Amino acid sequence: MSQNTTSKYIHGYLETEQERLRHQAHVIEKPIYDFIDFSSNKKLLEIGSGVGAQTEILLRYFPNLHITCVEYENRQIAKAKENLQNLGFDESKVEFLNQDARNLKLNGKFDAVFICWVLEHIAEPLRVLQSMKPFLDIDAKVVITEVFNATFYTYPLVPAIMDYWKIYNDYQVSIGGDPQVGARLGDLLEEAGYKNISIRSGGFHLDRRNPLDKRTVFDYWKNLMSSGAPLLLEEGLVTEVQIKAMQTAMDELSERKDSIFYYRFIQATAFA
Repeated sequence: MSQNTTSKYIHGYLETEQERLRHQAHVIEKPIYDFIDFSSNKKLLEIGSGVGAQTEILLRYFPNLHITCVEYENRQIAKAKENLQNLGFDESKVEFLNQDARNLKLNGKFDAVFICWVLEHIAEPLRVLQSMKPFLDIDAKVVITEVFNATFYTYPLVPAIMDYWKIYNDYQVSIGGDPQVGARLGDLLEEAGYKNISIRSGGFHLDRRNPLDKRTVFDYWKNLMSSGAPLLLEEGLVTEVQIKAMQTAMDELSERKDSIFYYRFIQATAFA
């Protein structure tokens, strides 16, 4: 989740952020994993494994897997090792490599790849898909889940939220990321030489019919947006007042009976 090969990573590496990544993985687990099947695979390559938040879910769903995790930031690797060891997973199930995913140097071949919330942070994401391809078995399954941040919508629309969201996304672009990269997954996979590419969108459309889920997701999204606040403050792009206004507005919407939360991510499945 933090395979950061730009100069800056919008979410940062504070311990609170590392814990947020694990919480996020569980909140959005079902919409992602309901459409993933690695039950017939054995050796999986995870690109941008971060603190191991997705790794632990993969191992829970698919105990048949041995996972090789590639991560750019050593602080994330240290936290991932701690998290997975606490859950009882050792080197027989997972190993970690500190590498740039655009220039992989791996031993052996893999029959599956998993990438989740990673390409949005990487300049030249095509290079990642090209770099991993020589290390994949013929017909290896590739599953990529990525953001499409232009789809975020609330009812009612609140300027304190939407203005902050625009600053957040514009800043990610300025540091080399792409908050709309999900929409490009089909093109990127095709250009990198993958085949049998299928694309689906998933996410949330929450209203008065599901108040508990709506409250949970509003809180999750508030924390996601807040994770960028330290860097945005450092760059002089937002003020403490703007951050607090966004957070307060999100809390108020989460409690409103008539509020709506909408967001779509994009998930691609392809084969090497």
